[in-house]
Amino acid sequence: MKNRFTLIFIIILLCFTVAGCAAQPGTRTVEGVKYTLYIGLNDKNTYIQQLSIEDAANKVADIALKYADGFTQLSGKGAYKDEKGIITHENCLIFEFYDTNEEQIKAIMDEVLQELNQDCILIEKQRVNYEFYEGAKL
Repeated sequence: MKNRFTLIFIIILLCFTVAGCAAQPGTRTVEGVKYTLYIGLNDKNTYIQQLSIEDAANKVADIALKYADGFTQLSGKGAYKDEKGIITHENCLIFEFYDTNEEQIKAIMDEVLQELNQDCILIEKQRVNYEFYEGAKL
C-alpha cells in the first residue's frame, strides 16, 4: 500500500512538473528549417572584392526582403580552393532565415548570384525548433 501511495504521488508530481514546462500563452513554438546562406564577396572573374561589405549587405538585404519577412545578417571571413587550385581568402555575408521555404530561398540566391557576380552560394539547412518569445505574461 505504501508503494502504491508513493507511485501515485510521483505521477501527480510529474504531471505538475510537465504542466509547468509547457509553453506559456502567447509563445509560438515551431518546428521548421533554418536556412543559412554563406555568400562570398570576391568577384568570380577577378577574385577581388568589388563592393564594400556594407554595400553588398544592403544589396542582399534588399533582395532578401522581396521574398522573406526577415533575416539575421552576420559578417565573416572564409577561404576556399577552386578547381584551378587557386586559394582565395574573402569576406563573406552570412544570412539566416526562419519561417521561409525552399522556393523563397532559391529566388533570393538566384538574384544574389547575379547581383554579386558569384559562382555559387553555400546553403546550410537545419531542422530546428524555434519560437518568437513575447515576454512573461502576468
